[in-house]
Amino acid sequence: MLRSIISTVLLFSSIGLFGQVQIEEDTTRVRPPRPPKVKKEPEEFIPTSVKLGLDLNSFARNFWDENKSFQEIQVDIDFRHYLLALEFGTSDVSESGEGFSYQNQGSYFRVGPDLNFLYSPEHHHAVFVGLRYATSTYDDELEYDTEDAFGTTRISSFNDKAKAQWAELVTGTKINIWKGLFIGFAIRYKFLKSVKSGDLEPYWIPGFGENRMDDNDQFGFSYYLWWRFGFRKRPTKNDAVENLK
Repeated sequence: MLRSIISTVLLFSSIGLFGQVQIEEDTTRVRPPRPPKVKKEPEEFIPTSVKLGLDLNSFARNFWDENKSFQEIQVDIDFRHYLLALEFGTSDVSESGEGFSYQNQGSYFRVGPDLNFLYSPEHHHAVFVGLRYATSTYDDELEYDTEDAFGTTRISSFNDKAKAQWAELVTGTKINIWKGLFIGFAIRYKFLKSVKSGDLEPYWIPGFGENRMDDNDQFGFSYYLWWRFGFRKRPTKNDAVENLK
């Protein structure tokens, strides 16, 4: 009986000693170091490139409508996730019919930011949404015939240096197809139109389109061709990792 008790005590003592040694080995084991965290750098509002582009849609309209002439260029300044667009254009519109003729000549300017949802440091693609402030200056003249007791009289009414302004909500794409060559489009929703003119209510507003009396909103479409001029290397994720080494 005594021998059995002594054997049992020794067995439990051995188990307890083994567990204590195992715990000490686990606590002294060296843990691998954690990988360093890549610190997210704040956005830098330093331009990395400039794109110079033409609105092909405006130029193409000159070929099928001899009464209208349009030209538009765009300068796009790239700030990584943000873009700043500056757009300038001219227009020359004439309309004529039985007993009337209308002529409108002017220019327009748009400026506004874009938010790029497709940040691509290698190819510089862009899928964007943005806002524009637009202003236009133009001269127009309307001549029309009236009948009275003495016959037909030609009457002329005109605006000299008339002005208009409006806002635009814009969305579109810019895709790199070869080296510095980009193509893309922009869909425009034009609203908040304000016109300052004389006695003649303009039929056409450069950059906006037809001046409809019952509708202050208008949609527009631009199809662009750009060439990119880079003057600062964009930082990439690989650059950030290299700086930590």
